[in-house]
Amino acid sequence: MNKLILFDIDKTLVTSSKAHHKAFSEAFLKVYGVDTTIDIINSHGMTEQQIIIEVLKKNGLDEQTIKSKLQECMKVMIDSFNKNIDNDEIIMLDGVKELLEELKNNVLMGLVTGNLEPIARGKLKKVGINHYFKVGGFGEDDINRTNLVKIAIKRAEENFDFTCNNNVFLIGDAPQDMKAEREAGVETIGVTTGIYSKEQLEDAGADFVVESLKDKNKILEILLK
Repeated sequence: MNKLILFDIDKTLVTSSKAHHKAFSEAFLKVYGVDTTIDIINSHGMTEQQIIIEVLKKNGLDEQTIKSKLQECMKVMIDSFNKNIDNDEIIMLDGVKELLEELKNNVLMGLVTGNLEPIARGKLKKVGINHYFKVGGFGEDDINRTNLVKIAIKRAEENFDFTCNNNVFLIGDAPQDMKAEREAGVETIGVTTGIYSKEQLEDAGADFVVESLKDKNKILEILLK
């Protein structure tokens, strides 16, 4: 495969997950004794580690205390998510399956997401598309989203005989996605299926912007040129 296409998950491939949202709250209470939710911050485009730290700082905890229990917090999140995922309603966004089917024989596909990998994979299994994504950079790998892009590329190189040479693209819905990919030196396609507009994604550095993954022909033209 001579191209690597990396996808964000939430609001790019699927709708939000109530089980994921609940997992944060359960972990905050169980690990830190704090009764709160992630709704007190704008968590779009952030990694799990960033979200945990920012929410708990707003609740008066110092960063050293937060980080000392970060691994435990993430483990509790995964346990909570797995417990609740069967009753969760996650919906695959329009055009996703059709695009993945078109790409699967031509490119290597992966994920770059702030989600912890078991949560990311759990969401995609729920809607039947996890098998398309062979590599990734995930929320437990690093707190910095740019580094997640680099980790995903490194895993592609190590496991799939991939050579990075101006042939990596990322598709995402948030300015943080665009910024991270630009810093990592890959091309970006913004989709306006989240809360951000075409102008906001362009301002953040998107090379291309489409309305949704239903714009299959336009996306294929960009990716397979």
